[in-house]
Amino acid sequence: MPKKLKKMKINRTILFISVLIQFAFFIPRSFSQDSVLKAGISKVDLTPTENLYMGGYDDSGRPGPSDGVYGKIYIRALVFDDNINRVVFIEADIVDLPAEDYIPVRKLISSQTGIPIENIMLGCVHNHSAPYPDKKNKNSNWSKQLNNKFVSAVKDAITNLEPVKIGGGIGKSNIGMNRRKKMADTTSYLSFDENNSSQSYGKYKTDKPVKIREMEGVCRLGNNPNGPIDDEVGILRIDKISGEPKAVFVNYACHGTSLGARNNKISPEWNGHMLAYIEKNIPGVTGIFVQGAAGDINPRFVGGLDGYIDNLKKTEELGSEIGEEVVKVYSDISTAQTNKAQIKLVHKDITCPRKYAAVVANFRNTTLDIPTTAIKIDQFTWVTFPGELFHEIGKNVKSITNAQFPFLVGYCNGSLGYLPTQQSHSEGGYEPWSTQFDPVAEKIFLKGVEKLLLSLD
Repeated sequence: MPKKLKKMKINRTILFISVLIQFAFFIPRSFSQDSVLKAGISKVDLTPTENLYMGGYDDSGRPGPSDGVYGKIYIRALVFDDNINRVVFIEADIVDLPAEDYIPVRKLISSQTGIPIENIMLGCVHNHSAPYPDKKNKNSNWSKQLNNKFVSAVKDAITNLEPVKIGGGIGKSNIGMNRRKKMADTTSYLSFDENNSSQSYGKYKTDKPVKIREMEGVCRLGNNPNGPIDDEVGILRIDKISGEPKAVFVNYACHGTSLGARNNKISPEWNGHMLAYIEKNIPGVTGIFVQGAAGDINPRFVGGLDGYIDNLKKTEELGSEIGEEVVKVYSDISTAQTNKAQIKLVHKDITCPRKYAAVVANFRNTTLDIPTTAIKIDQFTWVTFPGELFHEIGKNVKSITNAQFPFLVGYCNGSLGYLPTQQSHSEGGYEPWSTQFDPVAEKIFLKGVEKLLLSLD
């Protein structure tokens, strides 16, 4: 073969290989840029057919099991997929899981679905009128089926995946009320928490009640109508490509405690009734509710506190009230296929100090790791917390996301209890007393979240 022809052949070969290499590098970039956001949602019935012990209040107020059902409870799962990554939000209509159960359940879900454990947001809506999966209910069919129902909910949501259009909105609701009541100088027969320590009901009931002295300025659990709340209702609307309704994601900060310890009926609480109202009034839609920073926020009324009695119908009406707001905002949201379909996710354990009393009790265990995840899809950002944040901290978290539609996902991937504001420690009360965290933990956590969010971009 002549040298000139041989050289041309070699050049053509080099050019061909070069094109192949460029094409190989081009494919993933193009795939990432042109990725399509998919979503799938499901709900699995979790309503017990047995009489079970309920969570949220201690044995002094509710020593016996449930005696009936008023409404259904569910596990709901929402999966997002961008053709590269998947993330799932799971919410159970119960108060929470035992702290040691979160990682094993997430590992089980991961092994059965292929979703990485760090992409699994396992949460509970903090419903105090639902069964609790502890040793009291260990031998019940309900407890035995619980983990498999978590898996089924996620699998069903994956099966439901399809390309979607999304849009966001923010509503307002005052069904929540600040619960850090500042007492007057009074003497009465009522304790500061009638649901856990009452002289007229439960374990501490007595025929010879004593008068209880309260001093002005002391913080107790109760209604504080002039106190601040986070009144934002965060809403993510998800439509099919055809424009038909598919799903709605709702985020609001308020305890599931409108029913107190004297109630022995299983109930979905206000948030479950809210979703039922939404699904009834938006045909074809499936809802999921994610609890916000509700550490210091109760519903407007709580059975057992401030003279309120448990009223199942009133709880349903409370849910319908906020449900009406969601439906109103939802109807005004325009959806579109996002050109920023990529799911961005980062995780970090934010280390905070334990409070002094805990350090004195065990000086070898002076800190707590807070597993925290931040997720971003287009204009939407989620930040998780494994417990009960005070609403002010939650609002600060949402603010530093700099997202158009920020969501604070409380009671997620763990159960570390309350993280109160630094100021609340000087005011006293139930939450600062029961917290594991030092007062300075608020600032450390917020700085940690800020760093986490910077790594998201």
